[in-house]
Amino acid sequence: MYSLRRVLIFLTVFATIVHHASAQQQQDKEQSKLYMEQAELIMAETKAMDDARDIMVTAANFDTTNIKANFEAGHMHLLTINKDFAIKFFLRIYHQNPAFRFDLEYWIGKAYHFGLDFNNAIKYYSLYRDKLIKKPAYAGKDKVELKEVERNIVECNNGKELVAHPKNFSIVNIGREINSEFDDYGPVLSENGDEIVFTTRRRDGNTNENVAEDNKPYEDVFTAKKTGGTWSRARNIGPTINTKFNNSNLSLSPDGKTLFLYNDDGNGDIYFSLRLKDGSWGVPDPLPGLVNSTFKESSVSITKDGNTLYFASERPGGLGGSDIYMCTKDTKGGWTRVKNLGATINTEYDEDGPFIDYDGKTLYFSSN
Repeated sequence: MYSLRRVLIFLTVFATIVHHASAQQQQDKEQSKLYMEQAELIMAETKAMDDARDIMVTAANFDTTNIKANFEAGHMHLLTINKDFAIKFFLRIYHQNPAFRFDLEYWIGKAYHFGLDFNNAIKYYSLYRDKLIKKPAYAGKDKVELKEVERNIVECNNGKELVAHPKNFSIVNIGREINSEFDDYGPVLSENGDEIVFTTRRRDGNTNENVAEDNKPYEDVFTAKKTGGTWSRARNIGPTINTKFNNSNLSLSPDGKTLFLYNDDGNGDIYFSLRLKDGSWGVPDPLPGLVNSTFKESSVSITKDGNTLYFASERPGGLGGSDIYMCTKDTKGGWTRVKNLGATINTEYDEDGPFIDYDGKTLYFSSN
């Protein structure tokens, strides 16, 4: 039998442990609150979500019962990178307070969806759909429409089918000569594949020493050439193309002599630059003719003969959202006879990123 003295010692030690645990728990809650406030301050004053996300994740991990911090940590992941990481944070909330938000199950499903866990995604989408059907009159801000939920369930079923029958290909990083620690994207190639033009937000070589609202360097267009199977180190394409603010490329003509660029004018217009005899690029001008409108034009591709353009536009009169159009060059060099490609290509959702193959017969594009 335990002696009274042993019992008293045990109770004293136990009380001390509980006290320290309680004190530590309270300290963690206070730390969580401070980190959350810091992340909210960043988002209130800037658009630096990557920075705010990492701080909000710290807040959520300091106190797993901090419902708001955990939701924001998950939501910020969905809006930035590692989208499937959101699952952990959303499930913490669901296990504590499933009624925290009307659409909580939807967001859990969305996180599983991004992680290609289609069965769990369908499970939570369906839970939310059932809730929505039972409360058709619900009109809170935390509501996702039934049409969107059912569309996501269809996407998951498509995903299950596609993942079950994978194609044989490999994805290989193009290497440090082209890529940086910052965002590098929008690569386009000449037809023979020996020249690449892309958009980057790297600091090294950027024309602007300052950063944008999201605390990242501004976009600049970079280029590199391949010799003997090896890429040269990417370099800034030059001040004629790049300004002090955001600049991004769209496509390169098959012969490598015309570079198409995106410009914020007119809610988003397509510009072009011609390669000069010395190999440099001329001053960009808006495409002549009827391609650009007062609505956003976001991407473009030109046929090998240089006479037909395929481009994406949000102009009215289409099937919905961004649609893909084509147009031809007139005798004066202007782009006219703009035509929507119709329901064979376009849907009520967004279509974007057209690329007309060099055979002039095969069109690649993205669609929601």
